Amino acid sequence: MFSTCIRIPVRTRSDETRNRLCGNIARSVFVAVAVVVFANGPSWSQEDPGRRYSKEAMQQALETRDQYDIYGLRFGVGKSTLEPGAEKLVDDIATALKNFPDWGLRIVGHTDASGESETNEHLSLERANTIKAALVERGIDPARLLAAGAGQTRPIASNETAGGRTLNRRVELMRFSDSPEAKKLLKGMSDYLATQKAISFAYDANLQAVTNNDQKLGLASSGTIILSRPDKLHTTRSGGFVDVESVFDGTTLTLLGKNVNKYTQVESPGTVDQLIDELQDKYGLPLPAADLLITNSYDELMDGVYDSKDLGSGVINGAECDSLAFRKDDVDFQIWITQGEQPHPCRMVITSRTIKGSPEYSVQVRDWKSGDGVTLGDFKFQPPPDAEKIDVKDLKQKLGELPDNFIVGDSK
Repeated sequence: MFSTCIRIPVRTRSDETRNRLCGNIARSVFVAVAVVVFANGPSWSQEDPGRRYSKEAMQQALETRDQYDIYGLRFGVGKSTLEPGAEKLVDDIATALKNFPDWGLRIVGHTDASGESETNEHLSLERANTIKAALVERGIDPARLLAAGAGQTRPIASNETAGGRTLNRRVELMRFSDSPEAKKLLKGMSDYLATQKAISFAYDANLQAVTNNDQKLGLASSGTIILSRPDKLHTTRSGGFVDVESVFDGTTLTLLGKNVNKYTQVESPGTVDQLIDELQDKYGLPLPAADLLITNSYDELMDGVYDSKDLGSGVINGAECDSLAFRKDDVDFQIWITQGEQPHPCRMVITSRTIKGSPEYSVQVRDWKSGDGVTLGDFKFQPPPDAEKIDVKDLKQKLGELPDNFIVGDSK
């Protein structure tokens, strides 16, 4: 999600501008599409290869910002073994962890763009694991340490200069929380949803686009979902510029663009779980609330999560809910789960961590029903009068989240 950048012109009533839309139309937590619009590429801060590490700055950063970049940690070119002179720095990190025994630390290695990206990814992980091993040797419980490698994917300076490459060859320290209670509550919701043979709810969603002058614009839509396990599904989504209905009967998925009176059908015999995977992988067509509809939703939601927090209670639509927050490399997501015997999701907010402006996609659930409270239809599709059947690739562009005045242009 939020990974592919394409240029678009955005036309409004008052002006006409060209912007860059960054988004990856991919299945994710409750997400059909997530986008951001902005004009400028990366703007590098003043490159200072002479930046020096400070023990005090490192500890203060981890206390106040939860994150600290260590520049120029001494590794040989293409190597993952520490060179002489790095021991004191590792000693300082170990001391900070001993001073704050409740901290967990995620160690992320980064490289410059020299060499192959796959090689750099492996190299960055090896370097992070080297530091982890050095901290364990200094008495730090390995359960408090996570290692990850970002390779060359997250530069903080231009790779066109020696100084920029030096800054990009860094190790990132990230303090994280690991809440067993948050994981337990999310797992409880997942297990409850998996046991429900029938589920229905309505939802209101808001998709943010961030313009090139940092104005956040909300694109609102509403919809409904009816699920009958293992192989029946009916969804709707209406947003003012799009009106979409999908029906799956266990054999065929039908997608109807009501506002254009066109439909397409895809043969996909199997379960709803299999349908969701095939639509995303083969056609790039995510379904609403996909990761919450599958039977192993906990595994999907937790994939890549390294930070979890239990934020206590909140109230959504008059119901008391547990508020949980989770963090991945590319997104943060927060979910509110109703308390009681039916722990279902009542609100979800997903925030990009890699796109300028940190756009969000939020969904609020209402009219939740399960079991005998769900009214099931026959899940058979009857085309409207004069509806035209077309190929899936021709209808796909008419089912998106963006209105017509957002015109997709060349890829960047």
